Amino acid sequence: LRRVSSDQRLLVLLIAFCFGAFIEGTSGFGTPVAVSASLLAGLGLPAFTAAALCLVANTAPVAFGALATPIVTLAGVTALPLGSLSSAVGRLSPLIAVAIPMYLMVLMAGWSGAVAVWPAAVACGISFAVAQFLVSNLLGPYLTDIISAMVAAITLLLVIRFWKPAAGSQYDMPPADQTSDTAWTSVARAWTPYILLVV
Repeated sequence: LRRVSSDQRLLVLLIAFCFGAFIEGTSGFGTPVAVSASLLAGLGLPAFTAAALCLVANTAPVAFGALATPIVTLAGVTALPLGSLSSAVGRLSPLIAVAIPMYLMVLMAGWSGAVAVWPAAVACGISFAVAQFLVSNLLGPYLTDIISAMVAAITLLLVIRFWKPAAGSQYDMPPADQTSDTAWTSVARAWTPYILLVV
């Protein structure tokens, strides 16, 4: 993951917000916080901070949960149409989702640290919110979090590819070794469970 960025703030957006939302959409029930916080702690964030950031990040996708379990349950209990509920939640949740990435950065790094990465946070929040609105209103609730998380992750990775925050921040980590074949093997092994989950 350090090959993506050496800035911990950007990795929090990628792992806590995007990857956490993806896991929320596939399995939910606490899994996104546990897995994402573990990854962030492994990258050097204090465990309590990592867990707190992941809990806040999970605010955006939790309304749809694991394959829309909350929406499906609500439809079953109230006998309201699933599509109508999905659309209603899909109009409200993006209003919160759009702000969560920037809020995460403020919690983690304060206002000045957040302002330093605002392009990434804004792109991440807007892309997730737009995808969440469109998917929930046009396709239904089941894949809302999964598709929104993938759109946000791709958007964030594109932003990171073409824009970098100023160097010399206290959130910079030492860069990963870029040349080791052994490192590539270990990266492939580490990502295998998540690639299988996507498939």
